[in-house]
Amino acid sequence: MANIKKLIELDYPSNLVTEPVLSRLIKKYDLTVNIRRASITKGFGYVQLELEGDEKVITQALADLTKQGIDVNPIVKDIVE
Repeated sequence: MANIKKLIELDYPSNLVTEPVLSRLIKKYDLTVNIRRASITKGFGYVQLELEGDEKVITQALADLTKQGIDVNPIVKDIVE
């Protein structure tokens, strides 16, 4: 299966800010994650990243994040290139 790259923004609720969400995602779905920009506070966090992996696996991983209460949005604006 072919690997793809997707630019994604994750918006974390306060209860997940201190959890190793990305670490678990990488291990569970065998994805390559390139963090492009992030900001974390006690009340909120966001991460803009590039995910690389099999398209079906990325879709499953993003659905998993949504189930955890993380807002998942494609990036349509420019980020650090």
